[in-house]
This record gives sequence, structure tokens and C-alpha cells, in this order.
Amino acid sequence: MPSGASPILWPEILNERIDGNNAILDLHIPELLEYFPGHFPGVPIVPGVVQIHWAVHFAREKLNLSLPFHHMEAVKFKELILPRQRLRLHLNYQPAVEKLLFAFRTERRECSSGRIYFYGH
Repeated sequence: MPSGASPILWPEILNERIDGNNAILDLHIPELLEYFPGHFPGVPIVPGVVQIHWAVHFAREKLNLSLPFHHMEAVKFKELILPRQRLRLHLNYQPAVEKLLFAFRTERRECSSGRIYFYGH
């Protein structure tokens, strides 16, 4: 990263569609993402914990979700997310059960998915 430059922590949002408790974000993964150095040398990938962080962050931002995190289940990482890749993030919040479904996908494959639960009442 150039000296004095701010770290790049987020994917670029190319397009977004929000409808109630659903959001679809078209994303571009920056080549100079802060999480790449050291993860892994020669083959930089977006770590799984970062993908979960992004899903929660964008759910809070785009779906106005403000409840505290409780737990996760059925989280699966199927394909690597690489620099310069374009992805689609699907978010579906189910308020009755305080559950967020997320999935990062390329045009052809699902990269990761899971369920995140939040504390409510």
C-alpha cells in the first residue's frame, strides 16, 4: 500500500438492490485489500472471518439491522475469493427468528454461505 494511503477494508459496491429485508450487492474485490498480505503468501484470499464481517456489516448498513450478534451456524466456505474478483452478496434477514442468511457468489459458483443469529428481546 502506498505510504500515507488509507487501508482498503471493504469491497467496492458496484450495484445494490434492496427490497425490505433482502439486499443483493454486486461487489468488486480490490487488489490492495488490507487483508491480503500474509493470507496467504503468493495466493492472496479473503479470509472467512472477513467474509462474515462483511455480511454482518452490510446487513447492518443496508437492512438497518442493529441487534447484537449471537451465534452462527452452517457456515460454509466452498470457493476462494481472490483479488479483482466480482461477486454478488445475497442477504436475507428474517426478523421473526432474528436470522440473517448470507451467500457470496460468483456467476457460476457459491463461494460461501451461512446463517447468523442476533439477540433480540
